[in-house]
Amino acid sequence: MTRSNKLSASVLASALVLTVITSGCGSDDKKSEGATNPAASAGSSPAAKAPVTIKMFNRVNAGIILENNPVVAQAEKLANVKLSIEAPPINNYTDKLKVMMASGELPDLIYNWGGADASMETWAQNGLLLPLDDKISKYPNLMKNITKEMWDSVKSVNDGKIYMIPKTNIVNHWGYMVNQVWLDKLGLKAPETLDELTNVLRAFTKNDPDGNGKADTYGISQVGVWAPSNFIANAFDLPLTNGVKDTDGNYKIKEKMSGYIPYLTYLKQLYSEKIMDPEFIINKSYVDLEKLNQSKVGIIPSHQYGVMADLGRDKDADKKFTFQAPLKNSKGEARSLVTVATWGGWMISKNSKYADEVLRFLDWGNTPEANALFQIGLKDLTYDSYDPASKALVRSTEQTTKVNSLTSTYMTLANAINGEGAIIENADSPEKLAKFKEQWATAQKKMTTVNVPAVRSPKLLNLGNTIPDLIKEKDEQEQKYITGEITVEQLKSFLDKKWYPATADAEKEYIEFMNKLGK
Repeated sequence: MTRSNKLSASVLASALVLTVITSGCGSDDKKSEGATNPAASAGSSPAAKAPVTIKMFNRVNAGIILENNPVVAQAEKLANVKLSIEAPPINNYTDKLKVMMASGELPDLIYNWGGADASMETWAQNGLLLPLDDKISKYPNLMKNITKEMWDSVKSVNDGKIYMIPKTNIVNHWGYMVNQVWLDKLGLKAPETLDELTNVLRAFTKNDPDGNGKADTYGISQVGVWAPSNFIANAFDLPLTNGVKDTDGNYKIKEKMSGYIPYLTYLKQLYSEKIMDPEFIINKSYVDLEKLNQSKVGIIPSHQYGVMADLGRDKDADKKFTFQAPLKNSKGEARSLVTVATWGGWMISKNSKYADEVLRFLDWGNTPEANALFQIGLKDLTYDSYDPASKALVRSTEQTTKVNSLTSTYMTLANAINGEGAIIENADSPEKLAKFKEQWATAQKKMTTVNVPAVRSPKLLNLGNTIPDLIKEKDEQEQKYITGEITVEQLKSFLDKKWYPATADAEKEYIEFMNKLGK
């Protein structure tokens, strides 16, 4: 999808939506009642006032049709707003967001996938964003659903103010998705160690796993060098997030970690053996998933919900793929590094005329009612029955097709209420839900969960603003090493002469920050 989706939806719901709402009222079926208006309570929706139009810039998956969308219409009714939503293609959302922010012509509500990152800091310093510290306490659902750790994780490292409402999320445990059909055909098991992974990748590349008689498959793909490839990095004891000690018990920047060079060297090996997608360096978001679905590669990084979520793109995903735990490290641990459970956040333009209305909308968005609406849609239109306690959801094939064009977790204002989503996305039958639970339980038994604190070290987090050209050069050096254009000695020379001196103050501050936390 190459065009931007734009919507100016009426607050009046269609006759179909009205029928759905009416059908859920006064029902003795608690499962259906919870689905129509889950956990709704007096005062859960904003007080009735003349609705204002909120202009919204959001990251939404390409299959969603925003025009005349009944789920959005129902949200407008429940939240007492009108919505004008712009949703650029997801693959270049970040680029479009930066262009829009640079233009100065901002909507009221803006989603930043990167959370409180260097871009947010820049926009805040440039006076584009509204400080929210004096406002958020007035909104009970925001205060109830968003934890102190989440608020702390979005505070500006420059002035300590809050410019973002965190989008709460379920806890993602990163491992990988593998083509189980290929494994079974070749008589292999899902790899748990680095050596096993290498052997599987060779087999997926060289042993014609798709049976078409052509040498047209690769073992693995990902998005860039530092995609969420935690499952490989863990084999080298290399955390891909700040806030975790190195093997010697000390905090360091990633480039000084003991596993940094070995990890890059392993990618270099996969690249030189031609058992890794050669385009992984330039892949954009979700291109690796597209290649998995097209049977071009056999493994990609993923979290525990990835297989079921992929059903929105590939109707046979649950039959072809399985989720697996990260690879084991030197101690035999498959570590899952869990950071504060947020999925980016919402920013309000400083020049918005409707800041309070936007906050009321977000406050409603942090209720079970809003979460369930955006995650499962409307009874009879997108599902038959729903049990909030077990997350059991029943949909027909037609309803599954319908929901994938109307809503998804990307549409949520908060993707979790008290840490839980309304459903397991796309697990819309007892069989699919059971399959998810079985795979997740198996992977979980192999994992060692490590909770990682939010790191708000100003100099470290501002490197993107202070040394952007050097960061670009470092990325290029890493890529050139992997592709064989420079030697490891040349990479180390760059680090010694340029990178370490430029980041020394940031690393010192980071170490001091972590030591003060006492973690």
